[in-house]
Amino acid sequence: MTAYDAQTALDAIHHRQEQTLDEYVRHANSRPYLIVSVLGLFAVFSSFDLPSPWSTAAVLAGNGLVLGGFFVYERRAPVRRKTVGSELLFYAAMGILLLVVFWTVAIGAYFLGLPARHTLAAAVTALAAVAASYALRPFVESVVRSNGHV
Repeated sequence: MTAYDAQTALDAIHHRQEQTLDEYVRHANSRPYLIVSVLGLFAVFSSFDLPSPWSTAAVLAGNGLVLGGFFVYERRAPVRRKTVGSELLFYAAMGILLLVVFWTVAIGAYFLGLPARHTLAAAVTALAAVAASYALRPFVESVVRSNGHV
């Protein structure tokens, strides 16, 4: 094997790795999974305003949407890779931030005397999740690329 052949093979490997990371990021940011997750988030958070049997049904439906969407997301993934610590830390921070947004809006609506404060907070949180997913895509892509292994 010549030096040119070795460099060509190495370039091909890097090209395939870039294609794999591109596909992983594209699948991670797909719109159908975002919609299902946001609907589940809204159903669970707005369930606080419902009476007892309906709140349980809303929580079950919301969790079913999120877990079912996650299952389909994992099964249809064209690329499988292990999530590394920095990605998990980022996703945990986003989850905590969404909880803070929800409770801040709910408490603010309580002090303003607004009806259905949890539903309002759930809607604001769902919209914040959608906005954050679009705004943070470049950052998520850079986190995935910095961890680069497939």
